[in-house]
Amino acid sequence: MTEPLQLQQNLANGWAELARAVVDRKHVWHTPTLVSIGLDGAPVARTVVMRCASEEFAEIRCHTDRRSPKIAEIARDDRVSWHFYAPELKLQLRLRARATVHLDDGVADDAWAKASLSSRRCYLAPSAPSTVCAAPSPNLPEHLLKRVPTLEESLPGRANFAVVSTKVEEVDWLWLASEGHQRARFTRSEGRWIGAWIEA
Repeated sequence: MTEPLQLQQNLANGWAELARAVVDRKHVWHTPTLVSIGLDGAPVARTVVMRCASEEFAEIRCHTDRRSPKIAEIARDDRVSWHFYAPELKLQLRLRARATVHLDDGVADDAWAKASLSSRRCYLAPSAPSTVCAAPSPNLPEHLLKRVPTLEESLPGRANFAVVSTKVEEVDWLWLASEGHQRARFTRSEGRWIGAWIEA
């Protein structure tokens, strides 16, 4: 196999693994790290649930509460990074992307319609995420602490629901091996990925 083909196959395999992680809750990449730039200019990292990974559109999505600090962070600076590491594959992906927040549009409406009732319960939180509280708090309505809401009960959560869509611009691919690591970088240009081997 020629080097360019091998490069592109590595990238395709990475996207295929991401797609599997979206639907497989046990996959280690199902809950990756999303990094945004805080309002003070410092990086802010958190674990999220990946909801979409599209190689065709170079897109990765997650859901969040629109009251979350990350919404204001993305509004100020749309640059974000994703980090994925799979120990069993010895594979790390670091992705640079630009984020868009969907609140009251068709993207958010469609995602909300597909959300499970257990997921919708999260958006019924009475207080905004990161609000200071006097003691440890699940931030859920008391009557829903031990059960999921009914469809009707879940509806008010739509007002707090948001989709974070990120367009990936660069992929840093790293495979760890005892005989020598391999690393490549891919950049997106005019709808195509351009790859090159780089030093690990």
